[in-house]
Amino acid sequence: MPIASFIIKNNFQRRNDIHYEDILTSEILEDVCFRITGQREYSVTFDSTDYNKGRLAKLEYRGEISYISFSEFEIRSRNSFFQSFPTALVKYHEEENPNKRIFFYFLPPDGNIETNYFRFMYRLMKTAGTEFLNDREFLNSRILPFSSVEDIILNKNNIRDRNRSNNSTFLTKDEYSNLEIFGKTYGANKYETTLLCLAIAKVATTNIILYEIQEGNLRQLPRPARELLNSFNRIRIITSDLTLEREEFEKNDSLRSPSFIYNLLEKLGDKKCCLCGCEIPQLIQGAHIWPVANIKRTNNISRQEKIQHALDGDNGIWLCNNHHKLFDIDLIMIDNEGGIKYKSDLREIDEDYVCDFTNHNRINTQFLTPNFLQYLERRNNFINPDLYTPLDL
Repeated sequence: MPIASFIIKNNFQRRNDIHYEDILTSEILEDVCFRITGQREYSVTFDSTDYNKGRLAKLEYRGEISYISFSEFEIRSRNSFFQSFPTALVKYHEEENPNKRIFFYFLPPDGNIETNYFRFMYRLMKTAGTEFLNDREFLNSRILPFSSVEDIILNKNNIRDRNRSNNSTFLTKDEYSNLEIFGKTYGANKYETTLLCLAIAKVATTNIILYEIQEGNLRQLPRPARELLNSFNRIRIITSDLTLEREEFEKNDSLRSPSFIYNLLEKLGDKKCCLCGCEIPQLIQGAHIWPVANIKRTNNISRQEKIQHALDGDNGIWLCNNHHKLFDIDLIMIDNEGGIKYKSDLREIDEDYVCDFTNHNRINTQFLTPNFLQYLERRNNFINPDLYTPLDL
């Protein structure tokens, strides 16, 4: 009978005083081997040339390749527990053998591994095709894959609502119903972005646009992950960096830049019109408080400062198509305290229309940051408030 063969990747030897046998004991390897192959005998080869491949072991048995990613047992942060797995998942996808599977094996942890964020990540892993070998021994309930993109968006938003630090990636839809993923490219954030994309690709029925949001000096995801995502016909990757933003600023006064939308998502949360409450993402746009055209005409600041003002999340709100247009042409205004007013000379029928579909008479106070109010003041310097009537709900 053939013997199963493990190939252990180099990144288990994290320090000079810790060898992979200190982490992957013979008992653990035997358990993994038995759960996958039904056999307990195995051989081990240590691969010292393949570094940083996701705490990964490769098991070959009867022509089938099994990739096993092992959990971190030190929980240093909410992301650290998962940052190895997406690398292993990318490596698995690079395997040309069609008889392949990918598994995840829990090592005994030193903390809570069943937070809302952890459960969300497990479900992403399951959606991406991962099989859990020993989850029942460490988790209180089964891990179920997501059934749709909407299911992923809903759960992602729920964990962000509970903890505002869960804001490295955002999911929404554009006016053409394309799924948009806004993901940062630095540190553990890039691994979450990669896993999200691979999971979403399994359930999406529309095109996917991944916006790489530059963080620090890193503009793009790691090359292997990027090449894999580019191999999916449904996924289009757009890198948002200072060059792109500068070109967008110079060409277009409306400035629908990825960084501006990301900053609005980070500050305001999901797309929801601030004036009527519409939550259909295809109908919601990012509206500038201090208009880009006015920023461009300002003479006492540099071009770089102008771009920063144009991208600032404090310089924007979510508005539906109708309210955005009314705001752009100054038929409605926001006063310097956040109150909503409309043009006094509107025809009565138009006044009734505006009042009927405007459900809020002021901006949510939590969004009235000092910077937001400064942008309001700059906008309103060009508006005569005497020509407006407060919205009375």
